[in-house]
Amino acid sequence: MPGTNDRPRQPHPWSSSAEFRAIANAALRRFNSERHLHPICGATAKSTGEPCRQMPAKGRTRCKLHGGATPRGDGPAGWHTPGFPAGLPTGKPRSDAYKAWKRREKRARLAAMTPEKLARHEDWHRTHKAGDAAQRAHARRNRDARRWLDTIMNEPPLSPTPAQIELNELRAKLHAHIARLDAEGAADADEEPPTTPGLFD
Repeated sequence: MPGTNDRPRQPHPWSSSAEFRAIANAALRRFNSERHLHPICGATAKSTGEPCRQMPAKGRTRCKLHGGATPRGDGPAGWHTPGFPAGLPTGKPRSDAYKAWKRREKRARLAAMTPEKLARHEDWHRTHKAGDAAQRAHARRNRDARRWLDTIMNEPPLSPTPAQIELNELRAKLHAHIARLDAEGAADADEEPPTTPGLFD
């Protein structure tokens, strides 16, 4: 059964009157005479490859066929921006409502803990610094490396082996020999060199 919307619309008597047609034609002639004074879209038309001659949408530089009707900006009318009854949330990327929900969830979780679990939870938070997990892991590695280095530096010196004792004795003899050679060279430099008689002496 056809619906009521399938019936043809009856034209309004005013729209079919001669006076209405005269007013509409005068408005169209006035618009066409002033159209060259208005800006144009200018986008390349796919059908002809020429600049589009349509008028831009209100407040835009393109017509409604070339992106002028695309919503922009923030708020409910924004492009790919969710609309909220109370306006756009201030906290991004997580809204204030989400943060408040997380706080309520945390309070409910703490209230459901037994005294033993609550004590362990508080002990853990006292011993663990708040922040990023990666930063805590980095600080933990630094502490382990510092502890390992302190252990190495505080180790007692090992007893020298016979080969090390022999090497130390040879090193001492070599240093003594070098010192004796340096002393002999300094003594020779202090002595006055002998004078050679000249040609006219």
